[in-house]
Amino acid sequence: VTQVFITVLENRSAETGVESTFTNDLIYEFTRNRKESIVQERSSADGILTGTIVSLSVKNISRSNVSTAVERRVTGTLNLRLESPDGRIIWSSGNIVERQSYTVVDGNKTATDQNKSDAIAALSSRLAESAFNRMTDDF
Repeated sequence: VTQVFITVLENRSAETGVESTFTNDLIYEFTRNRKESIVQERSSADGILTGTIVSLSVKNISRSNVSTAVERRVTGTLNLRLESPDGRIIWSSGNIVERQSYTVVDGNKTATDQNKSDAIAALSSRLAESAFNRMTDDF
């Protein structure tokens, strides 16, 4: 496979809109490392990369007391598949999992939400890098 077309990832998580962030990070990772391998049209590709954001979960990882979180961790799970144009599976990733922590700002939901968004963006970037490395290790 020398020419890859990347489809928009399917989002099965509760976070709306992350599919474009995750897809763009995946495209960026390919462009950064093998620019000539990305194609703009599905018809000119000899490999189609599809995938699913299986989950994005958030858990408290530290607290100041029983009811107040100080830090949370977002965990993302991504599953990718590279197929030939005729639908034959060439490569499958299994679950790729990454984690990123972020600070909870006491009494400021807007700042906490921004920290969560930043954490999801960092997580997306690391998932894309892990996915690219896994896929190209065998080629």
